[in-house]
Amino acid sequence: MQDQLVGPRPLHIYHRSNHGGLEILDSDKQTRLYNVYRSSSKPHMAISRPAPGIPEQIIGYASFHHFKSEIEVSLTAQDISMKICGFLSSSYNVILKDMQWTWKRDGAMTSNLRLVDQRDQSLATFDNASWSIKKLGTLAIWGEPPLHVLDAIIVSGLGRIEYQRRGQKNHTGAILAQSS
Repeated sequence: MQDQLVGPRPLHIYHRSNHGGLEILDSDKQTRLYNVYRSSSKPHMAISRPAPGIPEQIIGYASFHHFKSEIEVSLTAQDISMKICGFLSSSYNVILKDMQWTWKRDGAMTSNLRLVDQRDQSLATFDNASWSIKKLGTLAIWGEPPLHVLDAIIVSGLGRIEYQRRGQKNHTGAILAQSS
């Protein structure tokens, strides 16, 4: 990747009106860059890039395993892999061609995330909008990555965010079931 002279570029992640999907808007909060479709069956997420005048193009997918800490991600135009760093780790390594990144928690008591390269330099950060009904959070992208790298950041980041959200939802459901 290039040196990080420019940044961050905030991308805003909002729930769509039906709460089944998400949309990622550029820093102007109006230009839609990606649509995210969620499903209860695999693939659990399909991510597309809308473009004016042409049909929506799916760029990647993410799927989750109920009893494992696995996040399967795929891109339609390139190979990518995502693996948990260790048995008790909450960090995930992402490998794209000759690049390796790590999604890790940005603080012990937060659901914010940070994507770093092998030199521990930030490529992206996710700030959870905990108290918002419409906004899921902001994904800040450092520098100006090429489109195929941005796609990889988006797909792996959304996979990690959704995995975390599903885990919290299951944990909250278990606590509520115990208290009744």
